[in-house]
Amino acid sequence: MRDKSILTDVDSLTMLQRVRFLFEKIRGYELLGSRDHPADFNLVRAEYINTRVRFLALLFSVLTPLWIPVDYFILPESDFGMMVVARILFSLSLLALWVKASYVFSLSHARLRLLVLMVMPALFHLSTQFILGEHLDDEHLASYTFLPFLIIAIHCVFPLTLKEGCLLACFTIFTLSLDEVIQHRVFTLTSLNNLWLLAVIMGIAIWAQLSQLHMQLKLFEQATTDALTGLLTRRSFMTQAESELSRAERYNRTLSMALLDLDYFKRVNDNFGHQAGDKVLIAFASQLKEALRTTDIIGRYGGEEFIIVLPETSVEEARKVIQRVLDNCREMVIVHDNKEIRFTVSAGLGEVLVDVQSSIHYVDEALYKAKEDGRDRISLAPGERELLTE
Repeated sequence: MRDKSILTDVDSLTMLQRVRFLFEKIRGYELLGSRDHPADFNLVRAEYINTRVRFLALLFSVLTPLWIPVDYFILPESDFGMMVVARILFSLSLLALWVKASYVFSLSHARLRLLVLMVMPALFHLSTQFILGEHLDDEHLASYTFLPFLIIAIHCVFPLTLKEGCLLACFTIFTLSLDEVIQHRVFTLTSLNNLWLLAVIMGIAIWAQLSQLHMQLKLFEQATTDALTGLLTRRSFMTQAESELSRAERYNRTLSMALLDLDYFKRVNDNFGHQAGDKVLIAFASQLKEALRTTDIIGRYGGEEFIIVLPETSVEEARKVIQRVLDNCREMVIVHDNKEIRFTVSAGLGEVLVDVQSSIHYVDEALYKAKEDGRDRISLAPGERELLTE
């Protein structure tokens, strides 16, 4: 059942405020552009786009030459040879795209391949229009004018942001209209009717693109983030941490890691209940998000344990950041059923070396040492203590 107070608040909003509320509720800003998308999601979407580009390129490279026998029976003999050449060149170009798109390294590469996939059929369509010329008025050749609508419809299978979809739509429609521009037929009734129809189909395609993107974002969020705290799951954290370690090794930069554990958290659950425990976990996760940078990687490692990777941060700098987190937690008060809950945090800290899993083992040892020494403190991983005291 929906909260009546929420319903009252929404009912009191103006129309513009309601639209803004709905936009924020569905996180519409994620559909406008990819700037706020997680790096991992961009790679997943890039691979998703690339897979479909390869499939469509292979499909059209095979189907296009199969139409040559039809060309032979319905086209004038003077146009048949040129049409065969155009089909073979188009097919070979698509095969080249299928081969070249075997590997994708970034979202920008995937976007470029998608643009090429849309431009190639558009150029093939232009070539067929110039080859057929005045024969296009023949009703038997009506099928040769349907390709633009098929190209626009293909846009539906790709999960694109509104910005990407609109730019690709404008570029595609412009390319498809070049023959009309060259022959000065843009403002004829037939051309305007075709442009209007293309725009309508493109609008539906963009809606389909946004729907796919929204669904993928929701599924990705469910798969990679902890439902309670909104932080990364352990598996997702490991993936991003390994990627960050590779980058640090490539550019010879430092990478620090911290493992944090809420002290006596079981007592919170036993004395105040699990809902109170959830409140504490959520509050602590919020504290981490506020204290750390957007470039830092934060995950829920398990239960009341949280793990952080701080890129381009020395252990000494990371120690100051983590100490600030511990200080804030010490002063924080969580109210549950009119009862105040206070908590402290212990942390193990060290530099990420060799691999992420080994580094976790070292900072886990440091965390255990912090617990032994009385909790509510930071302990450095073996080797880091000597380094900082020198």
